[in-house]
Formats: sequence, C-alpha cells, structure tokens
Amino acid sequence: MAASNGPEINLSLLLLGEKQSGKSSAGNTILRRLAFHKNTIRSSRENDNIFGKQVTVVDTPGWSSHTPTPDSVSKELYRGLTLCQPEPHAILLVLPITSILGQKELKAMEAQLSLLQTTIWSRAMVLFTHGDKLEVMSIEEHIQRQGPTLQWLLERCGNRYQVMTNQPSAPQTQVTELFGKIQKMMETNQLSTEVKNMLYTRLRQELSMEEERSWQNRREEVEMTEMHDVHDGMLGQRQRVMSVGRSGRALAFILLGRRKSGKSSAGNIILDTEEFQVYPYRRTTRCSVSQGMVSGRAVTVVDTPGWSLFGLANAEEVEVEMNLSTSLCPEGSKVTFLLVLPVDVFTEKDRRAVEKFIGTLGDNVWRRTVVLFTFGEELRGMTMEKYIEENGEHLQEILKKCGQRHVVFSTETENKNQVIRLLDIVEQM
Repeated sequence: MAASNGPEINLSLLLLGEKQSGKSSAGNTILRRLAFHKNTIRSSRENDNIFGKQVTVVDTPGWSSHTPTPDSVSKELYRGLTLCQPEPHAILLVLPITSILGQKELKAMEAQLSLLQTTIWSRAMVLFTHGDKLEVMSIEEHIQRQGPTLQWLLERCGNRYQVMTNQPSAPQTQVTELFGKIQKMMETNQLSTEVKNMLYTRLRQELSMEEERSWQNRREEVEMTEMHDVHDGMLGQRQRVMSVGRSGRALAFILLGRRKSGKSSAGNIILDTEEFQVYPYRRTTRCSVSQGMVSGRAVTVVDTPGWSLFGLANAEEVEVEMNLSTSLCPEGSKVTFLLVLPVDVFTEKDRRAVEKFIGTLGDNVWRRTVVLFTFGEELRGMTMEKYIEENGEHLQEILKKCGQRHVVFSTETENKNQVIRLLDIVEQM
C-alpha cells in the first residue's frame, strides 16, 4: 500500500466469518455508508474512495459451527474470493467480542477456509466486532481470557487484529488503524518468493556448515556454566542432578511441540516452580534446562523451541536445538520425550509437523515418547477418550506411535496427581 500522499491504489478486503458475526456492519463501517445489508446470502462487492484510496470490500455469507454449512454457502465464499480481483490484499476473519471461539468454531472456520484453496494466513487478520462490549476491559485481557484456541488463531494471523465498534458514531480512527496494519502486513509480504528462496537456501547452507560448530558452542556454554558455579563456591543444580543420576533414580524430560502449545508451563507444573518464563507474546528460541526433586525423584526438564505450522519459526534452527536437547540431560538419567499437544483441534497438518520434527531425533524416539495434553481445562467435562475420538485419525495415529501413552495437564489446578500420573507412566516404560 502506498503512503497517503502517494499515488492512489486499489485495496481489496475479503470479510469472512460466522453468521451474525457483524461482517456486513464492519463493511459498512469501513466504507462509511450503508453498503451491505444484514442476513447476507450471496457474496457482494462494494467500492468507495476512502482516505484517498480506492477500496473494495467483499461481504460473504456466514457459516455455522453448530449445524452443517450448506454447499451453497461454501460456493458463495469461493465466489467472494473471485470478486477480489486479482486477489484480496487482506482477509478479515470477523469475530464478535460477545462470542467464544472454541474447538467447534475453529473447526468450522478451518473447514471453510480450506475450500478457498488460496494463501490465507500471510494476509489474514482477526477483526473483532462489537468492540463496545469490551467496556473497561482491554482487548489484550479479552484475548487472554478467551484461552488457547483464540491465541492459536491469532498466532496463525501473525498476531494481527483490529477492534471495531460497528456503530454509526464509531470513530474513523479504527478504520485508519485497520488500514495502517494492512499496509504494514502488505509491506512485509512484498518480499518476493525469489528473494525468500534465496535467503532460505543461504540459511540452509550456513546451517549445514555451522551445525557442528553450533553444537560445540552450546556444549561449551553448559560446561562454562558449571565451571563458574564451582568457581563461585556453589555446587550447580546440574552437577547435583548428575550425581543423583548415577544412582539410577534420575529422570529427564524433554519438552517438544509447536509454538504456544504450553511447553514452558508444563515444565513449571512438573517441577512445581516457575523455572521457565511464560510470556503471552514471547517464544522460546533456545533450549533451557532446570532441575528439581519431584516425589522423591531427581528430575531434569529441558524446554525446547517450538515449531510453527505457518512459517513463524525457523525450522532448521528448531531442529538443531531439538537435537541438542539430549546433551543437556544428566549422564545416566532416564530420558523421556514429552510431545506437548494443547487440547485443541489436531489436523493432518499438525500430524505431518509432529512426524517431521520428532522424526529428526531417530527411529526409536517414539518408544520413549509420551503425549502430554496441556490446557486440560478446555475439555470442559469431556472425557479424554471422547476428545481423542472426536479429533479423529490424525491424533489417534500419533498416539498409536507413542504406544497410547498420554497424560493431561490443567493449568487451572494444583492437583499433584497429574504429575504423579506422568511419573508412573515413565516408570512403566
């Protein structure tokens, strides 16, 4: 998008969302006139000159997460995409502040988006409607309260979102803010595929050349840390656990999973301390290790960087750190890999990512892997068996690879039984 004093350009926006989500009202707010009417049954396109830019907005029929979506709606969604010639600059996923985005809602959204057969997430943004319902609550607090499903969607969208009040008296600043965020997104996406491929090729070459050196540097960091502990007159925690490990009682857990899966929180639950820092908008980029005594056992936990399904993490760097993780475990300890999966939708794309990244640890890794489900509070009374059944063959295939070993952690309980259950599973492996 050009700057406001530059040449006039076309800007094409595609509105997608459930029924009664406020898509049409949002379109009217953007175009500053009554362009769309409620109860949309066919995709429609309206244009206007907004802030010196020729803006096209395409409104589409809404789907339902509680009843099957008619084929006619899916066809109209695709037709709406074709109305954004040559393609939409931004795809606005409309979510009302008053609704909760749960598993059913996310599944319904993904089902419809997959039918569009176009690049979605690099140009997607969440558009929160009915923003006046927030009252004194900030949008950040609303996102935090909504839980991991909404946070996962926002991650897919590159944490891009805008709030709209959808009222006739709504300030124009919310539209200018929306355009500004779209401009920033477009500038980020302007990097051509050729340049990206060149950078990726160079990175792969550099990683191939530097991989051994990186591993050695990381090992030296650990060794230097231990040396400083001894020099300062302190017996480091790692040394204590190594000495206990030789007695045959030490356990080591390596946390693996995608970004925002709750790995760091799971590590804190296991050790019953806040050893691993958890930030809503910050990610783990390098392996970190901590130790403690858990139910009379010496336990080491290694947190690793998470992979991303949508290119938000460097896959080569994640693999290097994952392969380094075992060298951070005490000598003689029993090493168990914990595949951390949030209680959420588990798709074929998730399964492929899990198999790809965990497969880099060797053919025997599955024999030493336990699936650790996080955010167990999202089950909301549903049994684990029912959840696994509803998620279908992709999740079931991963569980089969892990010998059906799994445990559930809830972040809203201090019940020690969930950790004891994990230890019991590991003792039986």
